[in-house]
Amino acid sequence: MSNAKTEVHDLIRDSVRDLAADYDADYWREHIDEKRFPESYWQDLADNGWLGVAIDEEYGGEGMGMEEMAIVIEELSRAGGQGGIIFILTPVFGGISIQRHGTLEQKQEYLPRIVNGDLRFCMGLTEPNAGTNTLAIDTTARRDGDEFVIDGEKTFISSVENADKMLLVARTSPFDPEDPSHGGTLFLVSDPSSRDGITLSKLDTAVPWFEHQYQVNIDGLRVHEDDILGAEDQGFRLMFDTLNTERIAGAASALGDGLRAVDLAVDYANDRNVFGQPIGSHQAIQHPLAESYAKLLAAREITYSAASKWDDGQDCSMETNAAKLLTSTFSTEAASRAIQTHGGNGFTEEYEVFELWQNARVTETVPVSNEMAKNYIAEHHLGLPRSY
Repeated sequence: MSNAKTEVHDLIRDSVRDLAADYDADYWREHIDEKRFPESYWQDLADNGWLGVAIDEEYGGEGMGMEEMAIVIEELSRAGGQGGIIFILTPVFGGISIQRHGTLEQKQEYLPRIVNGDLRFCMGLTEPNAGTNTLAIDTTARRDGDEFVIDGEKTFISSVENADKMLLVARTSPFDPEDPSHGGTLFLVSDPSSRDGITLSKLDTAVPWFEHQYQVNIDGLRVHEDDILGAEDQGFRLMFDTLNTERIAGAASALGDGLRAVDLAVDYANDRNVFGQPIGSHQAIQHPLAESYAKLLAAREITYSAASKWDDGQDCSMETNAAKLLTSTFSTEAASRAIQTHGGNGFTEEYEVFELWQNARVTETVPVSNEMAKNYIAEHHLGLPRSY
């Protein structure tokens, strides 16, 4: 990496840390308890240019890339709260998807509003009967003149109540085993929480987030053909392109969570005295934290390798899946060790580490399970037979 690029990245890290320091644990706890979107935080991100970090300058963005977005996400997560998680839906599914695949009119309409914080996205992909098998979705979109009539069901859809747009995946042609990636289409659906044809049901989940998860029932939803993102029947191919960036962003978020867990454990171990000395003076405390820190730094390298290759237009699938696998695993382990360091205090809200473990553990399952990441590496890079 050039010295100039290193200096820019260091500046990004310092700037993001300064911004995030204004939002303490009490701020995030209040928004989580009330299930309330963090408006002031979101606008601060917009005003400082971070929502548009990977959006071209002609649309008001910073004109950087996935590598810089990953830095922002890592630092926001390491600062605590929901800072990293909040980034994935709009700047990734909204910003990157539209910038890479949208029409000129769509870019001009949506990208500046993403940059200035006026437009928020959710993603309508997961279905009860398909799960990880995305190509098996049942939601259909039938053409009726210049509109499509959409019917189906989505589940575990995050933050619909906060979204101005839903990037909705539906099948516009029947499944073809000879070309399974053909037949899906991406639709930009306005006002998903109040739109005719959409009914929402909250799901009861224990994840400590400020947003809800929803079952989304779609019955006779009408969407104009101008609201297709990309080409009809080509949506799966376009979506898989975006999913790599989702995994990089998720890896950066998990990485920040894991590093925060280590930070908090180290602070506690230096302050907590038992038998006349800090507990951090004991190798039983030191060694697990040192090992977790080393693992997270190694996982950081593969994460930024994935982001750099994506920015350069190279195939980053191996690095992306490895980053997703390692950051989620090591982050969960680090948070567990942070809990053990805190003893009984590790299970209280005051010390935050149990909440970090909950968030880290989620990343082993979403946006794709670690088992599927292993399947990809085994099949595509080790040459082993397909196992599913």
